[in-house]
Amino acid sequence: MTSIIVITYNKLDYNRLCIDSIRKYTKRDSYEIIIVDNHSSDGTVEWLQEQADLRLILNHENVGFPAACNQGIAAANGNDIMLLNNDTIVTPQWLSNLEKCLYSSPDIGAVGTVTNSCSNFQRISCKYSSIEEMICFAQRFNHSDPGLWEERKRLVAYCMLIRAEVINKVGLLDEIFSPGNYEDDDYSVRMRNAGYRLVLCRDTFVHHFGSISFGEQSTQFTALLNTNKQKFIDKWGFAPHSLPSSNLIEDPDLKQWFAYEHDFNYHRQSIQNECHKFNSLLDQAEFALLTGDNEKAMSIIMNSANTAHHCHPGFFASPRLETLLRKIAKTISAQPVLPIAVAQNRAIDKRNVLHVLSQGYSSRGHTKTLERWIQKDTKSTHSILVTLNSSTNPPCLANVAMGSGGWYLTLDKANLSLCQRAKLLRDMANMWADVVVLHIHPHDPIPPVAFGVDTGPQVIFVNHADQAFNIGMTSADIIAEHFVPGQYITQTCRNTLVSHVLPIPLEAPLPLEEKQIAKQNLGINEDHLVFLTVAQSYRLVPCGEYNFIKLLKEISSRHENVTLLVIGASEAGEWGLLNSESNGRIRVMASQNDLRPYHSAADVYLDSLPFGSPVEALEAGVLGIPVIGLATAIAARLSSDIAPGSIQTHFTNREDLFSVIDKLVTDASYRRNQGDCLRAAILQNHCSSWTEHLERLYALLPGRHSMSAILPAEDRLPDKSDIIWAYFQQQSGLSNCSF
Repeated sequence: MTSIIVITYNKLDYNRLCIDSIRKYTKRDSYEIIIVDNHSSDGTVEWLQEQADLRLILNHENVGFPAACNQGIAAANGNDIMLLNNDTIVTPQWLSNLEKCLYSSPDIGAVGTVTNSCSNFQRISCKYSSIEEMICFAQRFNHSDPGLWEERKRLVAYCMLIRAEVINKVGLLDEIFSPGNYEDDDYSVRMRNAGYRLVLCRDTFVHHFGSISFGEQSTQFTALLNTNKQKFIDKWGFAPHSLPSSNLIEDPDLKQWFAYEHDFNYHRQSIQNECHKFNSLLDQAEFALLTGDNEKAMSIIMNSANTAHHCHPGFFASPRLETLLRKIAKTISAQPVLPIAVAQNRAIDKRNVLHVLSQGYSSRGHTKTLERWIQKDTKSTHSILVTLNSSTNPPCLANVAMGSGGWYLTLDKANLSLCQRAKLLRDMANMWADVVVLHIHPHDPIPPVAFGVDTGPQVIFVNHADQAFNIGMTSADIIAEHFVPGQYITQTCRNTLVSHVLPIPLEAPLPLEEKQIAKQNLGINEDHLVFLTVAQSYRLVPCGEYNFIKLLKEISSRHENVTLLVIGASEAGEWGLLNSESNGRIRVMASQNDLRPYHSAADVYLDSLPFGSPVEALEAGVLGIPVIGLATAIAARLSSDIAPGSIQTHFTNREDLFSVIDKLVTDASYRRNQGDCLRAAILQNHCSSWTEHLERLYALLPGRHSMSAILPAEDRLPDKSDIIWAYFQQQSGLSNCSF
């Protein structure tokens, strides 16, 4: 028997929700509810008196939370004590899960849950907009798992289950903290001093509205916090939160990312939550498909893939999702959409390559790769078809396609449904193309449906977003990888092995300005060496010890003759202070359309951290600028050598990194030699021999397009690199983005 003690003070609506949820989601005859009311005046007392299953203690004044809890504990029938705030809603399996943990070891004195709103790192990321959605979330979430039990230094008592023997040994809550706050911190210290461990059950979720009793009196609440904090310090000799809430990370590589176990476990759990969300969306897509609504199924799949790409669900491909796309692909085969009037442009004496693009951008990236592919592959005629959004495409795409003898078509302007676009894409490819190349976004369901049948031209999938979840690879005959780490993920985590590395195509470098003149034009001391970084701002967000600003400052302090230029970082916050703090030796500026003046002035290219910018590093290296960077531990996909097998550019520890940086700064011949070697390797792979790589890729295509079996996903728990990727996505803001 557990004595559930709830302290009430007005807020009738919350009291009803809390007590009703206990009745609904707690095993009958396993508990008693003891209500201690602190002189409510809003009808709460009258409602409580009507409830036959409650043991009720009515105070004639507000005695505060600790004293009221002690009244409830004293009235309990020698049972384990559950201290539960009245602004909570408990959920299925909540108490049984907590009891399993509490009784898993005799030295566990108290256990608590995770929630949506709480301090002490007991909050998890969750999204719902109604009680019904919250309960559905909790039903998926609340499965007892000892692997999710995390030892803590303290627990917040909004929902805390305490052994009866602990009460007998440690005593009651200290009422010096009345009317409330820090009494649970105090009790946590007393339990640990008595030899008991505290455990946070990350396998159990309870909703918490948060600070309902104090929330309307923010000024008084702040004063109370300060007063009780001082009482705690006077009692124990240290501040209540001066001790870490959980254990330090001991793994030497992992602790470069996370300081405490709760950091690591939070992001491990966020993966689990995203997996639940993803599967819930696929449930909806499957139902839509069963009801015959293919359009709705495709739309839901698009949403699920969008979410999974930005919020890592612990895997990089979904056989279940790919199977749904394949089913849709079979059902649209007999649905004529529009007449086709582009076949007259088909070349007879050349390979006809149809490039499918979800959306292009004016900056570098997969759009520039597509443009250079067409420019370099002069043996083929190239056409471009845009599936989702053509409004951001640069004009050069249409020009380069039509210049090769092909055409340029946008489906988003034609008022077509997703299914109609897929059918039209299939028909046009069958009529015109010898080879289809997919440069698609990771959430675009149109090409996978178009090419999800055993007919039509052969299909190449360009894996330009290789570090995260994407869809559509199973509809391709071969995967074109740009980087070795991406190929490793494909071959080990995406249920496919047919993969070939196709380097990023680069333009032959133009001559640079004379270095000293370039520095003078930028207002840089001619005697200074220039370190250049070009990166999107999200790639530079600090993650644990991987802090690019600190790296810049350390280089600046070690070498007074170095100026560091960072292009693309945010100019706000700490970044905005760098220029003044460094006396102009660290300069941060917005993205630049023309990088030639900066490349001309650069002596060394410093890759971004924690997420490298390999394309920008290649574009510097091909100009003979030596490239240097720090390779992140565990998460190899984030940063690695840009010319593997030729020259080492990234180093796994700071000692090696700074040893090479020091040599690059002090030894001009070494700097020149590194730049020349890197330039030769990049020219060979990405410029002069790129068309040979492309021809090998074309030669690897099978004789006909055929759908291979969708391999089942291996049962695998998210590893450390998965958790780091989820952490980076949240830190960088990617988890709040969508296409």
